[in-house]
This record gives sequence, C-alpha cells and structure tokens, in this order.
Amino acid sequence: MGDDMSAYRDVFLSESADYIQAITEGLLALESNPNDLEPVEVIFRGAHSLKGMAAAMGYTRTQELTHKMESLMDTVRSRRQLADPTLIDLVLRATDVVRDVIADESSGGKTVDISEMVAALIARTETADTAKSDSQNPPAAARVAGQLDEEGTLYRARITLEAGCVLKGVRAYMAIKRLSHMGTVVETVPGAREIEDEQFDRSFDIVMRTKSTAEQVQEAAMAVTEVESVSVEVADSVPVPVVADSATQPIASQRARTVPKLSETQTVRISIGHLDEIVNLVGELVIVRSRLDRIAADVDRADLDDALATLERVSIDLQQGVMQTRMVPVGNIFNRFPRMVRDLSRDLGKDISLEMGGLDIELDRTVLDEIGDPIVHLLRNSIDHGIEAPEERAAAGKSARGTIRLHAERERDQIRITVSDDGRGMDVERIWAKAVERGLVERAQRDTYSDQDVFLLVCQPGFSTKETATKVSGRGVGMDVVKGKIEYLGGTVHVASNPGQGLMVTLLLPLTLAIIQALLVGNNGRVYALPLSAVDEVLPPDEVRTSTVDGQPVVVLRDGTAVTRHDLSALCCDDGDRARPKASEQLVLLRAGNEIRALAVDQLIGRREIVIKPLSPIFRGVKGFSGAAVLGDGRVALILDPRTLFHLEA
Repeated sequence: MGDDMSAYRDVFLSESADYIQAITEGLLALESNPNDLEPVEVIFRGAHSLKGMAAAMGYTRTQELTHKMESLMDTVRSRRQLADPTLIDLVLRATDVVRDVIADESSGGKTVDISEMVAALIARTETADTAKSDSQNPPAAARVAGQLDEEGTLYRARITLEAGCVLKGVRAYMAIKRLSHMGTVVETVPGAREIEDEQFDRSFDIVMRTKSTAEQVQEAAMAVTEVESVSVEVADSVPVPVVADSATQPIASQRARTVPKLSETQTVRISIGHLDEIVNLVGELVIVRSRLDRIAADVDRADLDDALATLERVSIDLQQGVMQTRMVPVGNIFNRFPRMVRDLSRDLGKDISLEMGGLDIELDRTVLDEIGDPIVHLLRNSIDHGIEAPEERAAAGKSARGTIRLHAERERDQIRITVSDDGRGMDVERIWAKAVERGLVERAQRDTYSDQDVFLLVCQPGFSTKETATKVSGRGVGMDVVKGKIEYLGGTVHVASNPGQGLMVTLLLPLTLAIIQALLVGNNGRVYALPLSAVDEVLPPDEVRTSTVDGQPVVVLRDGTAVTRHDLSALCCDDGDRARPKASEQLVLLRAGNEIRALAVDQLIGRREIVIKPLSPIFRGVKGFSGAAVLGDGRVALILDPRTLFHLEA
C-alpha cells in the first residue's frame, strides 16, 4: 500500500507542477492582454484539475484553495469582473501558496496556513457583478457539440476497476488521462465531479473520438493498474451535458483542449535516475564494442566482421535513441523566468520586459537542470545592476521600459545561451580599479589583461562593483556561481559590454554530457580525443605549407588563408621541447568559436564513439580538457577542449 501511494504521489506532484506552470503562464499572458479569454480558460481549468487531483489524494487544503481560485476565475471567465492588476497579483500569490501547500501535504506536514489566502480569494469573488454575459461564454453543450465534426471513430469504453481498488478516483483519472492521449475524450458517465468524489461503484464509461482501433483503446485502458476489464464499442451518439457549467466536463478532455502542450504528444514519465542507469549501460556497451573491434582486427574472419558491423549499427541506433530521451527543450527552464522578472522589476520600481527566443532548442536534461541557477543570477544582475530606473533612462534618451533578452541557439554539438540587456553596461576601467583595490591584480598588470579578462574579474568570489548590498545583489556571489557552474559543465563564459548601451553574457555549453563522436590522435605515446564537431579538416601532408607571421608559425590553407599552428606537445606540456620530424607530422584543423587553428600531432588513430567521464574535481580548473574517456584497450584518453586549449574567448 505504501509503495502504491508513493507512485500516486509522484504522479500527482509531476502533474501538479505542470498545471501550476500553465496557470502562471496564463496569468502573465492575461496581464498583457486582459480582454483575451483564452488564458482565462487555461487558468480556470488548471485550477479545476488541481482541485480534482488533490481531492483524489486526500489533500484537503490544496483542494479548498484551488476551489476558491477556480471560483474567482469563473467570475472573470463569465465576464462578471475584469482581470485587473490587483486580481492577477492575488491569483499569482495564491499560486505560490498552492505550490507551498502541495509540498507540505505531500510530505505529511500541516504547517502551511491557507486561511488568509482563502479569505482574500472569497472577498474578491464576492465583489463580482452578478450579471453574466452569455455571448462571451457559450454554454458547455455548444462546446461539446463542436467536437462532433472531429475526425475518427466515436467509441464508448466501459471500464471496470478491481473489487479491492483503493482511490478509485485516481485510477479513473489515470484511465481518462491515458485515453485522452489517443484522441478527444468527449464525456464520462458518471460526470467528472462524481468520478472525482468517487461517486460510482466500480465501473464508469468514457466516450471518446479517436483514429485508433477499438483494440488499441482497450489495450491502453487495460494498461492502467487495478483495471479489471475494459469493453469497447462504437457509440451511436454523443451525450451532451445538460448543465451549462464547463466545470462538469471530464478532466482529461479539458486538458486536451485548453492546455495542448501538456497532452498532445504520447509520453511516459521516467525518473532521471533510471534514465541515467540506461545511459551508463549504453556507455559500457560502446566501450565493449570498441574492445571487440580491436580484438577482431587480429582475427581474419568475415562472419565476425559482419556480426560486429551489425552490433555497431544497432548500438549506434540504441545510443541515439537513448540520448534523445534525455533531450529537453530549454523552454522548460526559460518559461520559469518571466514571473521572476515581473515580480523583481516591480519590487525595484522598474519597467522591464523579458524577450525570449530559441525555446525549442533541445538540451541534455542533466545540463538543463544545472543551468537554472546561473541564468537566475544573470537575470537578477541585469534587473538590479543593468537596467536603469525609468527617470535615469529618460535622461539618457532611452525608453522608460528596459529590455532583457534571453536567447538560445545551437552550434554543432554545443548550445549558446545569451543574456543581454539595454542597460547601463559595465565600465572596464571601473572594474579594473575595483580589482586593484581588492588586491586581485596589480595596477601595473593592466597591459597584460584584455577587456574580456577584466570583465571576467567580476566572476571572482566576493567581487562586486556595488557599494551597498541589496536583497537582490551586491554581495559578489552571483557571477562566481555562474562561472563555477558553467565550467563544471564543461562550458565557457564570455562577457561583452558597452557603457551606457548594455551588457551581454554568453554561456557556451555542451549539448550532452554522455557520449560523443571523437577523433583519436596520438602524441608522444599518449592518446587524446578531439570532439568531431570541432574538427574542420585533416590536412593531407602534401598540402601542408608552413610559414611564419610576426614570429608565430602559421599554416597556409588552399585559399591562401593563414591559420595559427600549435603543437600538441607544447600545449599539453607533453615533452614540448621535443623536435618532431616534419615528415611525420599530422595537422588537424580545429574550429574553436569563430576561429580556426591548426594542431600538430604525431599520429591519427581514427574516429571513435567515446563515453565522456568527468575529471576529478582537482583537475577541473585545468584549461584545455573537458573530460576523459576509457578506450577499448583500457587506456584513458583525455578529451581536448579547443577553445580553452588555445586560450580563445567565447
């Protein structure tokens, strides 16, 4: 029983987080356009669904609070009152309390008091005008009837739960939700409220329209735990609810129509721990396959070669499939920030808009979970440090409203995230003076520091240009956290600024931390891995022309372009004084950001799939390496990071 409740609780917590985020986004959309009823529907149905789920779990405080939110939003939906700023502020605060009380009740606590918020919601609901505009709010019957024109077959599924089923409402909800992924749930018998209150024996009906077969509908419903039997038949007609209150419609049907992003795709939830286990097993498979390839090289058997070729193809497909399951749109993180920017800018008396782009760019879930805090620190710095007060912006000839831009874009096997603003920017000389004052640098060292190096001094622990700390910033911990976290993930940080025009911080991150394609090279008996995404070309020895420019060795390419030549021995302190015969030298062109560099190595070993292993914490500060990989013969190869290896800016 305890394990069952734990499974229910995990489903509830996951689903409730989605609904709370949908409600928050709906409130922000409504704030920007108070006359738009679409976000009102999203908010109303989100609160209604949370209420039903909480009731099934026995979370009475959550049920009561969401019921009062639902009632208030119904007055807006029916045009009995407008969604003015005070109402939106109230519901946003109520959403925060819902999040807190869900966490409290799910852990068995009784500490969160909802009485004050409930009273505030009731008071605001009672202020609504009793007049209702039917033209603005078509009855539920009309909305349901509109579903008759959808494509697919209309089925009636009779679902019977096991005799000893506990929490019938939860099991019924899970069945409705599962079937809603296959089409449109038109109606349930009994209605949604009766199901939520467990006012049925063991059986209930679901009427749905879908392109799936009756057998597929039956199989999907039977997959729900504690379902005893399912019978499916073609329905002759659609029952139309008599009550014009859309809250009587099935939960899953509501969600399918009003919050499509949460239910359009057929998905299953899996814990990150289980997914990581699968990724680790795939990594071990890649290593074993590499060992088999090495062994097979010494055995002249065609059947073994064919088997290994099949194994390689299957393992690559498996790897790509598993890695794809870890990819999540960055919008899952970015969508949390508009609320924060809104609230913080109001607290500081500033007018700030947040523009976001690249929300569909996908990133490894492991990386995505780690970048939330760095982006929060960057946004808070822009709000507090960067964007000026309206009167200061007006004096500088700027619009009163400041703008912060958060954007993501893909670059090969990396993702570039930029946080920029049109605020006051940073003064490089002021930062240098502050660094000298704090003893971080010597004044005489200024000529040895580029502007980028000076800007990165703000990432030093405890460094701040603000004279007085506030509750938002000024304690010198934000940028330190940003740089530390991004470098921990194998990424880099770049800062650019123009005083009076704004600031741009660029985060360059790997798309995944698991498995990559790499070019293995040998140098002085050691093996190194170059990410294949960074390899532009391997130069044939007969096409190599070398020269010297300003005392720096360069390689002249076919088009006459000269690129800087580096020796891996010198860069890695790998017997750097050793003279390599020019005839045996191999040159690899590497792309690092917008630059191309030539890297001289002893040997080209070949292309391999490698499993990235993080370096020990004591080596993470060493530039030039992003991790290590175990090869098929048991040797360890260091993975080179071209950008930090050549000491290039992001």
